[in-house]
Amino acid sequence: MDYSPSVARTAPKITPEALESISGASLVLISQGIGHGYDLARHFAPDGSLGAVLTHSRPVVYRAIKQLESMDLVTSSEAVGVRGQLKWTLTCTAVGRRVAREWLTSPVEHLRDIRSDFLVRVLLLERAGDDTRDFVRAQRAALNDRTTPILANTGRDAVSLWRREQARAALRFLDELEGTVTPHDEMPPSPLNLSARNQLHATVAAVKHGDILSSVRLDIDENQSMTSTITREAVDSLRLAPGTRVVALCKATDVMIAADQSMIA
Repeated sequence: MDYSPSVARTAPKITPEALESISGASLVLISQGIGHGYDLARHFAPDGSLGAVLTHSRPVVYRAIKQLESMDLVTSSEAVGVRGQLKWTLTCTAVGRRVAREWLTSPVEHLRDIRSDFLVRVLLLERAGDDTRDFVRAQRAALNDRTTPILANTGRDAVSLWRREQARAALRFLDELEGTVTPHDEMPPSPLNLSARNQLHATVAAVKHGDILSSVRLDIDENQSMTSTITREAVDSLRLAPGTRVVALCKATDVMIAADQSMIA
């Protein structure tokens, strides 16, 4: 007979990284009180609370529920609906509630996940009435190590250009979401009095970078545009990108005039 002491076996700890987007979001919604699969699936419909970011069909949501049950994060029990029909009520386990909170407040690791996993977490935090600013700050800190080398890379190939623009856009987005900067379209008029009287409100249409200088094309209205050549350092400092609202200041000592001769009497 073996008299060696028995060793208690414990289930491995489940980390937020083990959950896919649909599973993590479903777990959080269940922890927030969504108790039936049909109600849960409605949040992932195109017109649901998460549908603009994460859209999934009902069978996909039901598979996610089964996965959560297999991981002992969710339990289901029989219940009777208002019309006497059999329904299954979903409830988070104690471990499930912990994992749901950890998943909800964990920053994403990659820039590509800002559009999906990060936005879903923000929507779920807002749904719960939580302040999202701490989470946004944590997300920005988590991306710093990844965006710094991307922005420092001066490669002109398509991948490098795309990654730099993606990094700039993500950082601008987090700044505005946190409220540390004011969106250009909400900025009050400048209190400075400038000698340049020609001040044109415009929208950045395109930015083309050279080695030192950058060409910025501005749309003034539907039929008028102009181009400004400034340093690449200035473009980065101003965080100019297509869609940015700006004011173009024009100062010229020479003004050229053209007239249609056929219209002159």
